[in-house]
Amino acid sequence: MDSINNIVVSVIVPSYNRMDIVSQTIDSILSQKCNFRYEIIIGDDCSTDGVRDILIAYKEKYPEIIQLLFHEKNIGLAANWATCLKSCKGKYIANCDNDDYWHNPEKLKLQVDFLELNSEYGVVHSDYRTHNRDTGDIQEVVVSTDRYSDDLQLDIFTGKFKFCNATMMYRKKLIDKYLPLDDYIRYQFTLQDWNTWMILSAYTKFYCLPVSTATFGVETESITRPKTYEQIIKRFDKEQECYRYVCSLFSDKLDYKEQVYLDYKFHVLLNLAYKERCFPKAKEYASQIKENSSLKIVCARHYVLFLLYNIFKKYLK
Repeated sequence: MDSINNIVVSVIVPSYNRMDIVSQTIDSILSQKCNFRYEIIIGDDCSTDGVRDILIAYKEKYPEIIQLLFHEKNIGLAANWATCLKSCKGKYIANCDNDDYWHNPEKLKLQVDFLELNSEYGVVHSDYRTHNRDTGDIQEVVVSTDRYSDDLQLDIFTGKFKFCNATMMYRKKLIDKYLPLDDYIRYQFTLQDWNTWMILSAYTKFYCLPVSTATFGVETESITRPKTYEQIIKRFDKEQECYRYVCSLFSDKLDYKEQVYLDYKFHVLLNLAYKERCFPKAKEYASQIKENSSLKIVCARHYVLFLLYNIFKKYLK
């Protein structure tokens, strides 16, 4: 273990608005029980709701722990995260978005202990909880029993890898060596987690601790959970740039298939149309999906079938 006087972990908190819940995030990090120093790097991406006053108050109270980076224009989640990373001094990097929080006060200690004892692993994560802030419902999610193939990168690429970003801890030396942070900033990707795992999984092993450490906040609407058709299209258009970019980094292995990505986007839009019972939108997006044999797509072609599907959907799944 590094000297007690050195910073062992840098915790990155990308911030944008959410002044009503950001204190829960910061307090959960400050409540960690560990025998080493850590720092909290909070990057605020030009918030508009007054959250900066809250962040400044925390900085004044914990000047030796908290560092603030204020952007004067919105640069996006990935660029904000990458900019924070460039300021980190820790041996390890942890994440906690400002709508998530750590419910386990030994989260940092457990993960640092594991990485100190297991040099062959570069990333460690854990089980987690989801917290629906609209209903108050909290659910445990166990991923430590999941088994993946020998090719973790491919599992991540195909969506088989289950995760919670707030549980992740990385070795900073691997990030410094392999992550193209300047590209995260230059292209202003909307993703900073999936692409990071895709890259690091090519060079190091991941381990999942069989303990729940973090809570993933689920909101009605957020940057990563848009609510309207226009927001969804904008999000997926930006994420497609990141998808294409990652494929280009591993072109000898990953095949960029635009139609597969578009089908995924239109499936999300189709689900929203069903949720809103909007037949014209359902018909529009179903017609743009190349693979069109599913019951949901077939029903989206005919108004009566569309209505019947909505009525009996709980029996049709």
